[in-house]
Amino acid sequence: MSSARANLNILFVCTGNICRSPMADQILEQLAKKHNLPINVSSAGVAAMTGEPMTKESADAMAQRGYKSGAHKARDLTPELLTASDLVITMTLDHRSDIARTLPKASRYSFTLDEFARLAAFLMADPEFSEEFKKKTKETRDQYLDRAIKEAILLRGMVPTGEEPKDVMDPYGESIKVYTEVAEQIDEMLKVVVEFFSR
Repeated sequence: MSSARANLNILFVCTGNICRSPMADQILEQLAKKHNLPINVSSAGVAAMTGEPMTKESADAMAQRGYKSGAHKARDLTPELLTASDLVITMTLDHRSDIARTLPKASRYSFTLDEFARLAAFLMADPEFSEEFKKKTKETRDQYLDRAIKEAILLRGMVPTGEEPKDVMDPYGESIKVYTEVAEQIDEMLKVVVEFFSR
């Protein structure tokens, strides 16, 4: 995990890097701008269709939820990308396992999207955690983000976030209906994450 900086780096990971992770990347980027969050967002794939754009269906599904799709070229997940990240968010448990094999130390700050969103929701609902964070009124936004992520990493596996994390289904080759459902799932979970980051 890289050291604290003015902007924290968040990396989304899926398989081909043409559907789920670029949708998550671009949705979070737009939500972050709306909430003035000092983060850099990017994505990669464990078996990337290198150089390919986001699928048309992904762009259409984003548009249905009010997001603009931007330029994108799929790229491979590398140890260098993982080293440069403060937080890695995967679409499935298998992707998280791929990260552990690619760069073992990165598994410490890698979560599935569902896992991180549920952990964030738990921490926001916990009075003790919320009060502790409210005390730090002199923190800059980037200092808060750095500490929030570190707190989530520290508490993973120690708080009752419920059942095992749910994977985000791969919509590649499926109907636009499936893409839309996946975009909705990603969007709703990222809204929880942004709320956590914006406190």
